[in-house]
Amino acid sequence: IPVECKKTTAADELIQSMEIDAVVVATSASTHYSLVKQALLAGKHVFCEKPLTLDWRQDQELNELALKLKLKLVVGYTFLFNSAVIKLKDLIDNDRMGQLYYLTATRTHMGLVREDVSVIWDLAPHDVSIMNYLLDAVPERVSAVAGKPLGLDEPDVAFINLFYPNGVLAQIHVSWVDSNKERVLRVIGSKARATFNDLDGLEPVRLFEKGIGLDREVQPDFGEFKFLLRDGDIISPKIEQHEPLRMILDTFVRVVLDDAKNLTDGAFASNVSSAIAAAHSSIEDSGAP
Repeated sequence: IPVECKKTTAADELIQSMEIDAVVVATSASTHYSLVKQALLAGKHVFCEKPLTLDWRQDQELNELALKLKLKLVVGYTFLFNSAVIKLKDLIDNDRMGQLYYLTATRTHMGLVREDVSVIWDLAPHDVSIMNYLLDAVPERVSAVAGKPLGLDEPDVAFINLFYPNGVLAQIHVSWVDSNKERVLRVIGSKARATFNDLDGLEPVRLFEKGIGLDREVQPDFGEFKFLLRDGDIISPKIEQHEPLRMILDTFVRVVLDDAKNLTDGAFASNVSSAIAAAHSSIEDSGAP
């Protein structure tokens, strides 16, 4: 049945419409806070592109407002709905990786340079969200250094270190000025190393069953722990390809209609944004955590 699609250039008209139950906010990041708050106060469920806001305290405020009004707030961290990232999570949770040592992520390209946010706010939330999801944790400390080779007001290249519970380290490299476009995440564990290459359409995830750990049951006579080296197969798990944006929008509908689990709510967004804010604070303090 054909449905008439009304158009407007006024956000207020859309948000205040009595015919609309939910809205999608896909605008410049600096406008998210005011638009999302206005929509929630108008009684609308909201799906918002990442980042929710540019201030983790505002994220918390919007999350508490949604809870108070019994409305759903979903933030578009689409990589949590990427089949390859879900496979990585499955490998970790099923102990295929062993004890996790560290994670590294590289997200670089030449442009698109945004004028309203730094490269850190633009790109790093993707990797922080993935790492928080994979580890079921948030960083305890963050340190970062950055540069402005383009002469912008905000950094356009940065190196971010995150210190997670249980001694797990993570590093993120983001850049707008690298001619080599990369979208790679590596997870290093005692049993295996896994890589996620978002630009590889054939083998986005590869598992290298090679690792090093300690044999705590066998001690040589000289009192040192024995290192165990493992060498196994290189595996490319089958990944069912799905469009992540379609999956997260479908999830938004289920969250609204069926009260399904909301992985990327305002609290999750606040945890991501607090890490990004900490990175910026560290940069201003010459890299101190």
